[in-house]
Amino acid sequence: MTEMSNLKYRILIIDNSSDTKQSLEDFLDGGEFMFEQEFSIDKGYKRIQKQHYDLIITEIQLGENQMTGLELMQKVRESNSTVPFVILTDQSSVEISIKAINYGVAGYLVKPLVPSEVSETLRRAIRHHKGRFLKGDLENYRVENAFNAVIASEERSIIKLLDTVDNLIELVYPNDTGGFSDLKMAIYESLSNAVEHGNDSKPDKNIFFKLILRMDRITVHIRDEGEGFNSNKRMNERDAFQGLNRGLNLICHLMDEVTFNTNGNEINLLKIL
Repeated sequence: MTEMSNLKYRILIIDNSSDTKQSLEDFLDGGEFMFEQEFSIDKGYKRIQKQHYDLIITEIQLGENQMTGLELMQKVRESNSTVPFVILTDQSSVEISIKAINYGVAGYLVKPLVPSEVSETLRRAIRHHKGRFLKGDLENYRVENAFNAVIASEERSIIKLLDTVDNLIELVYPNDTGGFSDLKMAIYESLSNAVEHGNDSKPDKNIFFKLILRMDRITVHIRDEGEGFNSNKRMNERDAFQGLNRGLNLICHLMDEVTFNTNGNEINLLKIL
């Protein structure tokens, strides 16, 4: 397997405040990330055309006479670039995030920035980038049949499973693969929550995954080995945009139905086709 520790990830920040770049550098001082900044979206787009980036963090709106962050993502996607995007906003708006998903957004950050959320969001966003450097079979990864899997609570295992999900969806729905960005984002968030919040990022704990693909609906079941939580209480709390709650709120907006088992350690997703 390729050594990962020496990799540097080049990140472009498009924001009109120099404090944002400083905060990100202070929160992530491990030397893994290299930050550059542009103060306008138009200039950011020009830089993207000339330079490769592993992640782009952009505001939605920085001025009336320039393109928006969503328009920037659309232009980048039209050039067949798969660089991940993170939305930076001072509005806790699920609607903005859902619209951005259509252009392939990998996450979003709400100002004022919280160190733990910054680290979690940026590392999630570059998982697919890291996946390009991973070779060989993954330990503790076992596919039981075409739609079931058991994976370890590891970043590499999530990447492998997401690739499998992509392949299954493409196989069953070959003409509609572009219409499942909401499902893929919900699965991604759910798996990440299972690893980080359910299993406390302990690689010796498993995640049990089941995907059922039908002509009229898709159902997903993701169970971790954690103690679970009171799902009814958590989803009804007012502060729905902090930590785990924000991820659950986004998942509920993306899916037609979201339920949990009695223990709160299994999430069930339903997408009606």
